[in-house]
Amino acid sequence: MGTARVLSRGSVAALAVAALLAAAGCGSVRETQQIPVTAFRNYGASPLQHTFYIGSDARFHRFQWSNGKQGGTWLIARAEMDIVNEKSIDDPGVGRAGYFLSRRDDGRWMAH
Repeated sequence: MGTARVLSRGSVAALAVAALLAAAGCGSVRETQQIPVTAFRNYGASPLQHTFYIGSDARFHRFQWSNGKQGGTWLIARAEMDIVNEKSIDDPGVGRAGYFLSRRDDGRWMAH
């Protein structure tokens, strides 16, 4: 009977450790990070790998991204990244839709 309690407590402890590991970042990551433009990655527009431009405010361009189980929101300073046709984050239609990006021959980005 004492052994059954130890195993039961051990199982609970193992589940607690697994939950803590997942919460600490060993599971999927969905967070907002300010990054330099050099760290920006355009993952394309597929369901599991994508980078969507969701608009700009006075300071930042905002992007939702996903790469498999990893993902989140990136903030890039507007001064670091030139987007030809910026969209205002304050426009209610912009944040919901999201846009995929392409790079033009002149190095500037275009939202589609």
